[in-house]
Amino acid sequence: MENVSKIIKRITESGLILTSDGFEYIKTIDPKRLNEIMDSVIQEAQRKNVYYIDGSFLDKFFERREPIQKIEEKREIRYERIKPEIIYSLHPEPLGEVEGFLRYFKSRYNKISKLFRRRGDLNRVVKTGEISKLPMKTRFKIIGMVRDLIVRRRRLYLDLEDDEGSITIITTEDDVFRKGLMLLKDQVVCVDVIKLREDLFIAKDFIWPDIATKVNNRANRKVFAVFISDLHVGNTHFLEGLFNDFIKWLNGRLGSEFHKEVASRVRYLVIAGDLVDGIGVYPNQINELEIRDLYEQYEAAARLLSKIPRHIEIIIIPGNHDAVAKALPQPPIPEEYAKKLYMDERIHILSNPSYISLEGVEVLICHGKALDDVLSSKPGLDFQHPAKGMELLLRCRHLAPIYGATTPIAPEREDRLVIERVPDILHMGHVHIHQIRRYRGVTLIASGSWQSQTSYQRRLDIKPTPGIATIVDLSSLQTYTMDFKALSG
Repeated sequence: MENVSKIIKRITESGLILTSDGFEYIKTIDPKRLNEIMDSVIQEAQRKNVYYIDGSFLDKFFERREPIQKIEEKREIRYERIKPEIIYSLHPEPLGEVEGFLRYFKSRYNKISKLFRRRGDLNRVVKTGEISKLPMKTRFKIIGMVRDLIVRRRRLYLDLEDDEGSITIITTEDDVFRKGLMLLKDQVVCVDVIKLREDLFIAKDFIWPDIATKVNNRANRKVFAVFISDLHVGNTHFLEGLFNDFIKWLNGRLGSEFHKEVASRVRYLVIAGDLVDGIGVYPNQINELEIRDLYEQYEAAARLLSKIPRHIEIIIIPGNHDAVAKALPQPPIPEEYAKKLYMDERIHILSNPSYISLEGVEVLICHGKALDDVLSSKPGLDFQHPAKGMELLLRCRHLAPIYGATTPIAPEREDRLVIERVPDILHMGHVHIHQIRRYRGVTLIASGSWQSQTSYQRRLDIKPTPGIATIVDLSSLQTYTMDFKALSG
């Protein structure tokens, strides 16, 4: 802690403020690394007129800019193949639309209510049917689904419903108002409320289902997993040369001796959707396609993946460009379209989302289409920092809470997008922006793409970060990034 105190002093003497999550972040960093990089952190903050040093600002230096450290272990590497354990891969269970959505949202409410009730810090939780019996000025908690959010003159009006009825709750305090602005429609939340009149209920706090700090699982051997997404094979913007450099590196034919040693320890490759560009996904897409046949797109992707070393297991889930239904959860890519992928015993084609274990390290994989709705609707979030949106979804304990926006959701018997089991790693793509973040012990990996900026992204001013792979040491959960534009020169 003495070194941390010196770092805090350096920050404050520079006229900067270290936030509470920034303080928690630096406590997790090796003191030697802190000393080496802190001058760069301070200089960058001053250059950009940043006054608050928080965890996300520090993350840019200690996750993305930090060079890969030396691997201390130098013993002979075993090429033993251990297949990923599939904890779940989903297949659609559709119901009639009205009945399906009724059961679906009741399932969401019940699942997340159970998560709340497992906590020991919630007392006096009531249902809407009991509220009329409570005396005035009673303080209570209620668990419900956000039906609507309306902002008027620095006040938030929240319509909340449970399985017995609904209630409108108002915020009057600034800090509660700001906290309420981060709520998402259709998420399940617990509200601390005071009853002032029969028709006036004031929010004193919003309590998220959230996760507890996780004790991570570890692999028993020093092997690596690589996380990528969004190849978009078949599109004219697919950076095939860059992806071939990635394959050369995996085969030990690119980079320094150290880079080659890192590659030799890779045992798993996880691809979070949009393997191909698809057909008819967006208007005038045909004009941007190099391969205009869906079957041929998957054949081209299979040819590329066949060049990956045989000791690497490959896990693939679909995205919104792949040849599956667009509504979540998406089934695995059908064998009809991707026969050559199915013929490769190393390739495991799973659903979106899927939950797997890589030698004990649990990974929740989701393409991330819901990030479109989250990043565009909440203050402080933007498309250049997708991992912040992933953190918000983790706090909601749901992969796609908003219904009726741009993310289609299928009516099913139960809501299987609730995050009931907390992973060691949450991996998403879709946004085409690379970022790594940690939240309460969970490593959040937002993968970039292998596609240059499209005309659609240009209109939205989205600047993709192509050609970056995230590497995770499964024995320690240390993360590294490898930029193949830089490595290829």
